Amino acid sequence: MKKILFCNNLLGGLLLFRKNVIDHFISKGYEVALVAIKGDAASPSVETLGNGVKVYSIDVSRTSTNPFNDLRFFLRLFNILRAEKPSYVFNYTIKPNIYGAMACKLLGIPCTDMMAGLGYTFTNNSFSSKIARALYKLGLSCAQHLFLLNEENVKEVSRLRLCNEKKIIWLKGGEGVDLNHYRYFDNSSERICFLFIGRLIEEKGYREFVQAAKNVLERHPHVEFHIVGEYDLSYPKAISKEEVKNDTIGGSIKYLGVYKDMMQLYCQPGYVVCIPSYYSEGLNRSLMEGCAVGKPIITTNHPGCREMVVDGENGFVVETQDVESLARAMEKYILLSEEDKRKMSLKSRNLAEHKFDVKDVIAQYESLVHAEFYE
Repeated sequence: MKKILFCNNLLGGLLLFRKNVIDHFISKGYEVALVAIKGDAASPSVETLGNGVKVYSIDVSRTSTNPFNDLRFFLRLFNILRAEKPSYVFNYTIKPNIYGAMACKLLGIPCTDMMAGLGYTFTNNSFSSKIARALYKLGLSCAQHLFLLNEENVKEVSRLRLCNEKKIIWLKGGEGVDLNHYRYFDNSSERICFLFIGRLIEEKGYREFVQAAKNVLERHPHVEFHIVGEYDLSYPKAISKEEVKNDTIGGSIKYLGVYKDMMQLYCQPGYVVCIPSYYSEGLNRSLMEGCAVGKPIITTNHPGCREMVVDGENGFVVETQDVESLARAMEKYILLSEEDKRKMSLKSRNLAEHKFDVKDVIAQYESLVHAEFYE
């Protein structure tokens, strides 16, 4: 029986973004194994899920740049791959992209890396980032293919000559969303609530959202502002718990914590998904989900975000790190007629159906695996 292994730094992220792909291969009769860094996986070693999927956790730091930490990750992953003998491997995030691809090369296992976004490693010029970029180039030389999620990342990878351009596969709809699960909801409501979704870090636009909210509330005190997302205190530009607490004093801006199932919020009418991100990512998952369920979108003219908005049709595009631009877009939406708000909602769903269907992504995975196994 053919076996596929998926490797990511966090099990939660792997299941959130690729569960549809994993389920597809299981339904086709493939054996599946998952590898993640310990701390997110439920078991200290291996456990079998209800559907028979093996899960391995590797006990290292996912953020450390210590070479001994990376060596432990490589050796543990190498041993897992040697024991499991997968027919194909898909690697995600920096350590699996580098060391997973190297291990696959040494073992003669075909693999595809995905750079969901260029991230912090490519947006600063520290010594450790330069080393990471050099390692990335080495890792990508070992992979058969590289998935990228937006045009700017394709151009940047080519400019930096990180890998042979023939390896690049541009997933123009990102990693897609399940349109059957993220179904359309009527968003009509007298209530207006701007919803920020994202890790609580600077580059996701948290501070711009909060300041714009305060500006808008001075003129429209009935409007609500909600924040959903997890803290990432190990990240260099993390938002602290104290800052969030201070921002939400008084209740005009509410922090709702983390939702395992965002449909609990998406099904509620009146929400506008507002993510003023300038983080270097592929395609923003929450914006795609927002489109799918029929929420109007406000986001930045930034790669990975602007792809989810046809300006003035299903939402508004604002300039990055521009509080006034963001506040104006919020107010512009507030002043729309109910009919225009309804049209924006329908346009978002239409955009998702034409661009972000996960079935198109599954077909790309299937074509790679099929080509490797059967040609």
